[in-house]
Amino acid sequence: MRKQRWVSVVIASAGALLSTAGLMAGSAAASVTAARPATTTAKHGTTTAKHGTTTAKHGTTAAKHGTTAARSAATAPASRKAATSPAGVQLTDLVSSGTVSWTPNVFAGPSACNPQWFGTARNGRGCEHSTVYSTAVVNGEVIVVGAFTQACLPGPSSSGHCAAGTLVTTNDIFAYQLGTGQIDPGFAPVLDQGPVYSVVAGPNDTVYIGGAFNTVNGTAAEGVAQLSVTPGQPADGQLVPGFAGTVSGPVRALAFDGANALYVGGVFAKADGKREHGIARLNATTGAFDSSFQFTLGNAISRTSLGVEQTALTPDGNTLVIGGTFQSVNGQAISRIALIGTGGGLGSLATLDNWSAPILTNPCSAEHDYTRAIDVSPDGSYFVVATTGYQSAGGASICDAVARFDIGALGTDVQPNWVNYAGGDSFYAVAVAGNVVYAGGHNRWVNNECGNNHVCEANAVLVNGVAALDSNTGLALPWWQPQTLRGAGVTSLSVFPAGAAPGSNGGLLVGTDVNSIGGTFHGEEAIFPVTDTSTHLAGGPIESGMFSLGRPGGQDETGNGPAALCMDDAGNGADGDPVDLDTCTNANSQNWLIGSDGAILDNGLCLDTAGEGTTDNTQVVLATCSSSATQVWSPGAGDSLVNGDSGLCLDDPGASTSSGTQLQVLDCNGSGEQSWPLPVAQAPPPPPASGPISSEQDQNNSQVPCLESTTAKPKPGAPVELHTCVGGAAQIWTVQLDETLRLGGLCLDTAGEAADLGTPIVLGTCNGSPTQGWTQQPGNFLVNQGAPGMCLDDPGFNTANGTQMQLWSCNGGPNQQWHLPKV
Repeated sequence: MRKQRWVSVVIASAGALLSTAGLMAGSAAASVTAARPATTTAKHGTTTAKHGTTTAKHGTTAAKHGTTAARSAATAPASRKAATSPAGVQLTDLVSSGTVSWTPNVFAGPSACNPQWFGTARNGRGCEHSTVYSTAVVNGEVIVVGAFTQACLPGPSSSGHCAAGTLVTTNDIFAYQLGTGQIDPGFAPVLDQGPVYSVVAGPNDTVYIGGAFNTVNGTAAEGVAQLSVTPGQPADGQLVPGFAGTVSGPVRALAFDGANALYVGGVFAKADGKREHGIARLNATTGAFDSSFQFTLGNAISRTSLGVEQTALTPDGNTLVIGGTFQSVNGQAISRIALIGTGGGLGSLATLDNWSAPILTNPCSAEHDYTRAIDVSPDGSYFVVATTGYQSAGGASICDAVARFDIGALGTDVQPNWVNYAGGDSFYAVAVAGNVVYAGGHNRWVNNECGNNHVCEANAVLVNGVAALDSNTGLALPWWQPQTLRGAGVTSLSVFPAGAAPGSNGGLLVGTDVNSIGGTFHGEEAIFPVTDTSTHLAGGPIESGMFSLGRPGGQDETGNGPAALCMDDAGNGADGDPVDLDTCTNANSQNWLIGSDGAILDNGLCLDTAGEGTTDNTQVVLATCSSSATQVWSPGAGDSLVNGDSGLCLDDPGASTSSGTQLQVLDCNGSGEQSWPLPVAQAPPPPPASGPISSEQDQNNSQVPCLESTTAKPKPGAPVELHTCVGGAAQIWTVQLDETLRLGGLCLDTAGEAADLGTPIVLGTCNGSPTQGWTQQPGNFLVNQGAPGMCLDDPGFNTANGTQMQLWSCNGGPNQQWHLPKV
């Protein structure tokens, strides 16, 4: 067992800091630069156990990250005003974990099952959920589409969470002002049916919508339409004159190139009257079919209709990524995802890229048609896909996962750069915002490959529906956990840039089917804004690249193969500490900072070679930061880390997968054991760590329960109970250096500071009592320091909301296992 320490790093010169927005997600582009620390103090970390002694070797070469150069940006004709929310938005920083208060609430309306607006469920019976499927920001407004019938301005629960007099009928589409939430009364298109599945910003203050409708405002507009977004003007919400595109079937996805081409994906046989299955390019002004863009999809996955369900376009408009139910394109064996060279736009001959990923040929055990969302990076070098499917039906797969692929990779054996598994829960949405990838679904966890509808991996993070991942490593940012109520899941994520509304720094739009997002009532949609625009270091875990695709020997969402290993400070903050591999746990000893002068730091010390050595097999240590060239590291090919003095690479001896293996430097050879993808997203905030305390158990409805106070404002004596994890202040605990667990400034305690069997657990005024100290033991048991041998216990395994916790003899049961906040 290892005691972690807190170390607070004080940066010597603010001018030397490097914004995470400036670190492009990609191996060579992620130059390690920042000022070194001047002073250090104690840093938090809860006690963790070492995991894993597997000695199996794994020497495969890890996939390279982000090596494709960004393509040049296409320029729209001067006569066409650019769309307000274009592809390729890179936010300046991580969005806040708190939502804005003013977004409208969206509701199913009087009928919870209304096939006219919700559509038919995949099983052919009943309806889909009322949900928000897509959003776009245009002309200072948010256009919301999906399957719903009502919306209102937010109000008190006593009035149904609607402000008086604001409830309006909004069948599958409406718009509101970004910054105030005021619903635009003029933007009220009348559809004959729905849902509307996709909305994208068009030129000259317009949007394109795609869905299952046949008419808009009484005019024929089958499957696709262009609408004006001009608040206060007669044209607001009206069809744009001249656009007359038609698609003979539900349109699931749209992409506009910012100039003259509109790409349409769905389940259809004709576009503009011309025979075309699943994917077409239309003239963005007239809707006319473009015959220079013709592709034949084939070999539909069993029990599915042939079509395209996701589209994503590189910012320059030169590459279109499509995802769907096909297993061949133009007669070539290409399964589920294909890349198309557009030729540059309307009228240019489009060609099929030499790109296919064998991992996509493997079916999932629950869903054969499992790709659910795709988004392209702001620099156009890679895309990220979100999937469903439960677990693999055999062999390596990306079922119930988020995965990154290089667009510039060529051939028939393209591998993901990284894969992040949920552990049996689906992902339905993804948005790439530069250094951060936001992923959503009904997933409870991320970093959870071996989980099977339960938390498994030591570094798993509870996110409940919405997660933030480092775009270069694929690992979760464990301290960003706003959470939702889960439900069917988050179905829409999109980012909008700074300046989209007066005073806005940009943000993340979330669409779902539930009414709790970020711990606050939000009916089916919310906004997480960028609130912190100060400069931040990049940082986080540095996982061995051998594990980027999952467990070596596994990669199939099981416990096969060793658990992921991360670079670790073996001594926790002492000069000369060995740097070894340890099971990834999100511990402070694995929380690295990426500095501006080539330094890589942990616990206030710099990554160095022992004795400043420069020869093969010299071991790697942490040392007091100095001007030594052996403390300078630069990214090399294949995510290698090259020592600035010797030119040798950081190396895992013999590709060991055993915890405790000390790292060394060795001649660079391009092997997997020399792959170390660096974090590019914002490093964690200073300690103490804060977040939910969740149970190992699930509730009967598959929700995860968390500890919270029964009172709206925590007060001494308030019972501590279980409640569905939804985020919000009532479930945000801090883990202090003195091993107290605090909520609202009060401490987790026993009633009357008693130590008897069955004593209820309450909040108490922090006073140093031994009963307020909790030590986390291996297995995630919380032992009370005032009652040796007694653990925090859920009585009778009762996970129902409102169950008060108690003291009980430690017995190893899941009702005594608790997951604490991590850095």
